[in-house]
Amino acid sequence: MAKKMFSKEIFLQQVQKLMEEKGIKDQQQFNRMVGVQRAITRWKSGESRPSVDSLMVIKEIFGKSIDWLLTGEEPPAFQPVQPIIALAGTEPEVPEGLRPEYYLAVPLVEGRIAAGHAGAIPGDCVDDLVWVYKPEIGARQHHNLRAVRLRPDADSMEPTIRRGSIVIIDPTETNVLPKAIYAVRLDEEGGCAVKRVSQTDGHWVLVSDNPDYPPIAMEKVQMPNIVIGRLIWSWTSWVG
Repeated sequence: MAKKMFSKEIFLQQVQKLMEEKGIKDQQQFNRMVGVQRAITRWKSGESRPSVDSLMVIKEIFGKSIDWLLTGEEPPAFQPVQPIIALAGTEPEVPEGLRPEYYLAVPLVEGRIAAGHAGAIPGDCVDDLVWVYKPEIGARQHHNLRAVRLRPDADSMEPTIRRGSIVIIDPTETNVLPKAIYAVRLDEEGGCAVKRVSQTDGHWVLVSDNPDYPPIAMEKVQMPNIVIGRLIWSWTSWVG
């Protein structure tokens, strides 16, 4: 199958549909919502293409998939497949009907190690691999991904993410977007915590989905690089 190229016409058509569906009256209102000056004008003229950040903001704010924005079609549905936890260096025993090449091995490390490395995790820090079904993480298939098992008492993001869940973090995505969930450096939660993140000029604001946890404000001067990466996948075992 030939690879689909970006079509400016289809993308702008989808943006127009989105504006009509959401009752957005003019381009300036849309531009303000996505945080890009003259966005539609620049896209129409060919001055620039929509960036990954812009696509992710539209996706998060309006609840539309990137496939829909770029092609006008939704991707085919698939059933989530349970990940396979295996010792580092071993191949997964995949479910019947699937093949090992459909899986990506993501190193499973403890929180402080995940928080301490900007790039690939050193091999001697990896005890297990999480073999995750590739369609569940889409295009985010690269060697910098890392998996972390949340602590048994880590309930600050419940009910969205349950305590003890395994999460996969993409450290290449550190730009803070509205409503997204990030892994952040937080000593009191084992070095690596999962939070929604917003920011002011001088502070990071970490917000939990569990209403029992108040927001945490941290000065950027003391912690300039608090974001480890974006949380792109999670899985909870219901056994035990």
